[in-house]
Amino acid sequence: MSRRFAELARRWWGGELGAAGTVLHIALAPIEAAYRLVTRLRNRAYDSGMLPTASARVPVISIGNIAVGGTGKTPFTSWLAVRLEARGQRPAIVHGGYAADEPALRRAWTPHIPVFVDRDRTRAVQQAEAAGAGVVLLDDAYQHRRLRRDLDIVLVSVERWSAVGRLLPRGPWREPPAALARAGLIVCVRKTPVVEASASLAASLSSITNRPVVRAHLRAATWQQGGSPAGAPSGPALLVAGLADPTLFLANVRAAGIAVTTEMMFPDHHEYSAADIEHVREAAHGRAIVTSAKDWVRLSGRLDPAQTWVLTQELVLEEGEALLDEALERVLR
Repeated sequence: MSRRFAELARRWWGGELGAAGTVLHIALAPIEAAYRLVTRLRNRAYDSGMLPTASARVPVISIGNIAVGGTGKTPFTSWLAVRLEARGQRPAIVHGGYAADEPALRRAWTPHIPVFVDRDRTRAVQQAEAAGAGVVLLDDAYQHRRLRRDLDIVLVSVERWSAVGRLLPRGPWREPPAALARAGLIVCVRKTPVVEASASLAASLSSITNRPVVRAHLRAATWQQGGSPAGAPSGPALLVAGLADPTLFLANVRAAGIAVTTEMMFPDHHEYSAADIEHVREAAHGRAIVTSAKDWVRLSGRLDPAQTWVLTQELVLEEGEALLDEALERVLR
């Protein structure tokens, strides 16, 4: 997805295109309806057993969402892998083979936990089993139903939640909100100080889906430079981010007290070109450059680490830890 198209889609889905957006919504309504029908029929085929599923020899936990990106799956999956390891398990992470920055980021965060990358996730799980994994975490796999799983954990962004649930291409939803009923556990993730909204959404989803709901906060943690701890940058800063929703990362940076005077936003998983890097250097003009850990995987070695600050984030459970542990216990038994 090009930078221009990604920005256009974000503005359109957010209702910022006015009359032009209304025309797009009307023109693409038949495509959304067709996509919705295909999604419903596909799920029914799997639910009824018409479409076959493969099984693994070890417990399989999927971590996914029903919207396009931006819910914190990458940090949550790594956090969950560490939590399972602390319980004496041998976890492995399986990634679907897209967005090469995510497997690299996982290996940087938890180098002792193996990551298997393959578009054929069944084959990747078999590789993880052969390597001695005792439990496998499937990254971004809620819609990947060809492989049977023992627990589906679905992440919902508090800031991006909408009960309307417009499906692709008219909105960012892969499946309608009703698809949450398929989950074994729902995690409401907030990235900004919307505590009341998080609690309200959790209560609503628990009532609607009759599924256990956990609340989590993905918050700013530490500053790094060149992979080492550092103090926060001082003075005006340039923010560079290629994320599903960079505005939430910007809010975290500003909440950390950083005076961001210029923003350079790119699409999620953006592959920075030489021209992009030169543009960033010129725009910085001696100012501090602030970016995310996910972006630093792609920017490391291309920007001066002495001028670049990376804001790491950490996931904290705010409510429902016992519910999560109960769900994990059922799977691991």
